[in-house]
Order: sequence, then C-alpha cells, then structure tokens
Amino acid sequence: MKKYKFLVMLFALIGLATSCSQDDSINLQNTGNNRVVMNASLDAETLASLKLGTATRSASGDLQLEGYSLRYILEVWNGSNAVAYREETLVSDASQPIAFEFSLSEAGDYNALLWADYVANDIATDGHYTDLYYTTNDANGLKAISLIGDTYAVNTTSRDAFFGKASFTKASDAPADAGSVTLKRPFGRINIIEKDVDMLTELDNMSISYSVPSIFNVLDGTVSGTHSVSVSDITSFPDAATQKANLFFDYIFAPASDQQLLGEIGINYQLSSEDNSFTIPANMPVERNKRTNISGYILSIPVDPTVTRVLVEIDDTWVDSDYEFDAPAVGSYYYEGGLFSKQYISVLTCLGVVFHVDDTQEHGLIVGLKQTKAQWSTVQALSGTDMRYTGPQNLLAIKGKGQWQTLYPAFKWCVDQGPEWYIPTVSELQLLGENSSEVNTALEAAGADVIDVDAQLWSSAENAPESSFYVFKTGQNWTSGVIDKTESNNVHIVRAF
Repeated sequence: MKKYKFLVMLFALIGLATSCSQDDSINLQNTGNNRVVMNASLDAETLASLKLGTATRSASGDLQLEGYSLRYILEVWNGSNAVAYREETLVSDASQPIAFEFSLSEAGDYNALLWADYVANDIATDGHYTDLYYTTNDANGLKAISLIGDTYAVNTTSRDAFFGKASFTKASDAPADAGSVTLKRPFGRINIIEKDVDMLTELDNMSISYSVPSIFNVLDGTVSGTHSVSVSDITSFPDAATQKANLFFDYIFAPASDQQLLGEIGINYQLSSEDNSFTIPANMPVERNKRTNISGYILSIPVDPTVTRVLVEIDDTWVDSDYEFDAPAVGSYYYEGGLFSKQYISVLTCLGVVFHVDDTQEHGLIVGLKQTKAQWSTVQALSGTDMRYTGPQNLLAIKGKGQWQTLYPAFKWCVDQGPEWYIPTVSELQLLGENSSEVNTALEAAGADVIDVDAQLWSSAENAPESSFYVFKTGQNWTSGVIDKTESNNVHIVRAF
C-alpha cells in the first residue's frame, strides 16, 4: 500500500462528488427554478494545519481561533462582469463544510468566488462584517482583495485566509447545483529563524521593513500592487516549537505557480539595550501554500567565519507532524479534512469508514459512524425520489417537499448529521453490505455503530406511494426489496470523497 507522509504535501481529497447535473435535476422543480446550491470547505492540508497549529476546539467541539470568527464571503459574477449575488456569513466550526443556497433569475454562465478570513466583530452592517486585515468590499470585490495597512501585523495567526472558485451554468427555468469548492491559502508564509537560540534571551525589541504584494484576485489567482511593510517595536516573539519561526513570521500573497521573490528584508533590533541591524538579502522565494524558512545568525556573528549567515529552505507543508496517512482503502478511517489511515487516531476527528474505492484509487464512499432506526416516511404518498437517481438527488427531491422534516424522519436525521451526508442508493447499500466485515471491524475499534447484517437497511428511493426500497442479507448475498415506507428500519448515511 502506497503511503503519503504528512511531511509531504497531503492530497486534498475532499472535493466531494455530491453534485447532480442539470440534465438529472428531475423532480427538483418543487425547490424553485431559480435555486442554486453549493458547498464550500477548507482543503485537507489546510484543515490539518489548523488542527495541529494554533486553532483550538471549543467546549462544544468547534474548531476555532480564539477571539476571532471565521467569515465566508460568496460572490457570484455573471457574464456581464457584474456581481449577481453576494453573501457573508460567520461559521462557528472551521472544520465543517458550509452550504450556500441562493437564487439567480437569469440563465447563463457564472463564476462563484469564495473568500474566508478572520474578523474580530460578529455584528454585520448591511450584510458586511468589518474587515480586519483585508479589504473585501471595494468596487471589484473579491477580484481585488487588498491589504489594510493600518492593521498589518506579523506573528499573527489571525491573518490566515483562504480562497476558492467555481464556474457553473444556470439553465433557464431549472435549479442548479454548483458543486463543492475547496478553499486553500492565497499566500505563502515566511519564517525568520535565529540559529543561535541563546541570543533570543538578550533580544529586547525588533523592527522590520520590506515590501510585499498588496492585492489578490480570487478569480484568476494573480497578485499585484505593493505594500511597504513597516512594523516597529516588536517585543513578543513566536515559539519555535509551534510556529517554526522564533523571530517573526508573515503571510505573503503569492501567485499560483511561480515564486514571489521578495526584496531586501531590513531588521533593526536591540540586544541588551544595544542597537544593531541586519539585512536579509533580496530574492527570498515565497510559494503559495508553502513555508519559506529563512534561518541564520541574524542576531550574532557565527564562531566559524565560513558559516553562511542565511540559509533558505522551502517546506511543502504548513506545520510539522509525525503522523502518517494512507491512500484510501476499504476499512480505512476517513478523518476531518479528507485524510485516510488504517489506524484509528484519537487526536483527529474521524468522520467515517471507507466501504468503496473506485478504479482511480482516489475516490469512493464512506459510511458514517452513527446509525439510527426511523420511518422512511410518515405518510403513504409519492415523494419524487426514484431508483434512477443518486442519493444526493433523492435528498434534494425530499427537501423540495413541504414539511419534509416532519414527513420524512430518516431524511431529517440524515440532514442533521451535516451537509455532505445522504441516504445511500440500493447499489451503494449492497456495496456496504458486501464489505460489512472489514467495515464493522473498523467501526467497532472506533467505538461507532456497527452495521447490523440481520437488519433491513433503508435506501433513498421509493417504489410506490406506499412503499420504498430496502436492502437486506439473504444467505451470502445482499439483495433489495420493497416494504411499507411507514415502518421503522435501520438508516445509514454515506458521503463521497
């Protein structure tokens, strides 16, 4: 089995394939012909870096940065280069996907731009939360996010930010599913490291100056403009154990593929009340979503005069970790952020267990850790679901019915588990049953609900007004049948990766 170490770039495997095509959006008319839905989430490596970095779990279990709120901004631009829709929302848990639902009355091609950053105020004015480090609501919106000079700060993890984009087509008189978008960082990070750690005890304060790009375009990922950084009287320095840097670190906008080369970095500092200075030479490289570690004898002259004063290393990961993760396989655990491991890792948040991997060995299906027993429906009436549709399509059909939360208990419970989950199709349940031995071994080790091989498992499709399809084991095979939809049967939830 091929392994992927966390110290190397982790695969972002959370581009969840839950969208349905416009051609397949049968029976969605009840949800509104102008309706558009899309999901957004942080990518796997980004989430892992937050969990292993300075973000913490609150008492409720939410992944947060203490003292700040994570704000998502969605801007939808039409073919006339105008904003057709804009929304800002705060999330309490950075680890969870966010679902957007909005209306577009005109058919056409659209670009959905997404930005997420931290704000200090949770009160919105006219739908806009006060920008803290980045101006997001100028005339060009997310096409020209700019640094706010007055609040520019180093050694500040709240300056972290994330972006993503998606293109979709809205057909006339039909709802649209814009799919799922994963957000990554728009910048690289520089870590300035003093190699002679004994000198840090004598460091009183420090001032720094250099230039960085000032504008980021979410649509095309380009950087432009110049901001002259000038930060004085730095007296609090980062902990190398958690931040890598021990003098200062900074987030710097970087292009999608090429390196952003910096000019000289001027450092003035007081060492035991004596003024000193050092200049890091120009052309230090910055790469998006990577760390540039600049280390050397900045506060002191090395004993060996042949030792190079400054060394530069580009690190493919945002944080250091000794965890190893596997490629997805039946029976492996799926962790928050799209990470896979054969071993149950208690310090990470496990969401489910893999029960199917496709031929690419990169995509498949997971089953959730919880199950319940519920009625498919409380009434014997057509719901608009069908054996021909996918699980997500059937869920959308159910959500298009009035009072669906009351009428369809199994689907209500499914939705309560999170935006990416759905009740599986008959064929997906058969895959789950066929692999139940390996899956149950993993579920039991995680303290989760195992699959009852003697139970009847609800699918997401109905057969008639009074009945729906279920799957059950007979002999060594898993087969399907129909049963009164008002009966209570076992409900499992699945999601794609």
